[in-house]
Amino acid sequence: MSGKDKPKSAPDVPGATKAVRKLGDELAEARQLHRLLVDPLLNTVRAERLRVSVTRSLWFFLACGLGFTTAGVQAFLADGYTTADPQWWAAWLVEPAFAGILITLLRWEAEMLARRLEVTAAVVRKLKRLLLFSTLVMNVIPTVRPPDGHSFNLGNLFVHIVIPLIVFFLAEVMPVVQEMCTRAKDTATVPAAPDVDLDQQTDEPPADIVRPAVAPVVPSVKLPPTVMTQVRTTLDSVRSEGRTPNVADIAKVVALPDNLARQLLADLTPVNGHTVPNI
Repeated sequence: MSGKDKPKSAPDVPGATKAVRKLGDELAEARQLHRLLVDPLLNTVRAERLRVSVTRSLWFFLACGLGFTTAGVQAFLADGYTTADPQWWAAWLVEPAFAGILITLLRWEAEMLARRLEVTAAVVRKLKRLLLFSTLVMNVIPTVRPPDGHSFNLGNLFVHIVIPLIVFFLAEVMPVVQEMCTRAKDTATVPAAPDVDLDQQTDEPPADIVRPAVAPVVPSVKLPPTVMTQVRTTLDSVRSEGRTPNVADIAKVVALPDNLARQLLADLTPVNGHTVPNI
């Protein structure tokens, strides 16, 4: 092969300076990273890992708070008893029993929310609040009326009020964390638009692609069957109330971009008395 026919190496290409080659490598790397980062499965795994990490942290700090309140409850119930009395030892079991009921209830509620089942029974909220209110009262009374030999301490009173309240709000926040992480996982399962290689773009579309005249057609939204069932149920409930469903009604069930929410609403809107088949 003559020197005239040899292909030019990268350094011989006009304008292919070191800076250009470096930026080209960074662009190629960015495209590969973007393709991986928008993968629905990766986003689902990340959302699940976040849920597990946050839940473990909340359980740890909840256990720390309940450990502190256990001492306060024991001091309240064992006032006037000595270690020779069974009542003094039994007082250590009251708060762990309350905490055990609360933790079991929270685990059940979190599992229901993880399965997209909202816990609406009033008795559940009342039981949680009764347990935590009892803990608050039994922690505060010994600090307001300290035992013989101890003086009133304002800081001690403050701590015995704040920590039970923190435990209460932790108990209320944990189900919210579970629900939001589950919604994040559901959103992550929505397929992303395919990457477009700018280097391969031409003025004419490929023969097998038909471009609409005004705007590209948004593909049908794919959601988990349980989420789709909840969306359908919500829209049917709205229609039974005599009003037309909108994007806000879908947002109550699953967080989607506006364009995907509108497409989903269009897919589930009856046409001549019929809706599209299950997605």
